[in-house]
Amino acid sequence: MTDTTVIGDVNVDLLSSPISSYPKKDLQILIPSINLQVGGGANNFAFAISKLGLKTRLIGLVGNDIFAEYIIKKLNEFKIENKIRKTGRERTGVSLGIQFVDGSRSLITFRGTNSILSLKDFRLKDIEGKALHISGYNFLDELRRDFYGIVRYAKKKRMIVSLEPDIKSGIRFRIEDFRKILNFVDIFLPDIKEGKMLTDKKAGKRKKSNEEIMKSLLNFGCKIVALKCGEKGCVVGNKNEIFTIKGIKVRPVNSTGVGDIFNAAFVFKYLETADIKESGIFANATAALAATKADEKRFVTKKQVTNFLKRYG
Repeated sequence: MTDTTVIGDVNVDLLSSPISSYPKKDLQILIPSINLQVGGGANNFAFAISKLGLKTRLIGLVGNDIFAEYIIKKLNEFKIENKIRKTGRERTGVSLGIQFVDGSRSLITFRGTNSILSLKDFRLKDIEGKALHISGYNFLDELRRDFYGIVRYAKKKRMIVSLEPDIKSGIRFRIEDFRKILNFVDIFLPDIKEGKMLTDKKAGKRKKSNEEIMKSLLNFGCKIVALKCGEKGCVVGNKNEIFTIKGIKVRPVNSTGVGDIFNAAFVFKYLETADIKESGIFANATAALAATKADEKRFVTKKQVTNFLKRYG
């Protein structure tokens, strides 16, 4: 039986080993390694929540290429139910990640099949479980048209719906329309930059506090907001209460996908406890722990997170 269904962006990441700075134009630097790993918000979320202990189904679209074979191989290794469809219309998405020694990173992304994924590529009855998570909303040009039908179906099945916007590369939709969509969302999972983009009506406006951003986002209609604030932690809340949870200081190894891992951990814990503060603490710790690990080791178990929380109080 499936616990959660994940729909959205599926691709691979090609990540450099950490560098101090970009090379100047027409120059070259040498690095000791470059790693291939699963990527895309939906992929990362599915791998993370599966590793935490939920039976997971992933719906997405890939091309007929070697990257698609790699993704499917990894899904099988993690025992994630594969509802990935292959198409010859486009190639699998790829993100080139440049990692820096301070733990930050920059991404150059080819959306590929993610831009053409739609309800034509899967069936509504493929959506099962206690929760539905939709990731990479901003990148899913075709799927956005199907959003209402997908969410209405999930609501009829009494599923919790969570949504991650992924708008840091720029907004490709009307914010007014997006705000209407949030009326159907139980758990909204933006980061602080996205929160500002969605709530600042014009440039030069007085800087909002994190709590003010939270209140503005909650006024859009979503029931719960978990606002990721990077190394500073997170702010979580609903109409009745808002909690600020401090970050845990760690030495980051790989920050790519950590936000998606936070999202998975929050949904995982909320399904277990229905407690937003406890879910925020757990997600915060899961993301911090994941940032200290490379490759597939960043998808951590519930036991690992529990032991990490005990060490850091």
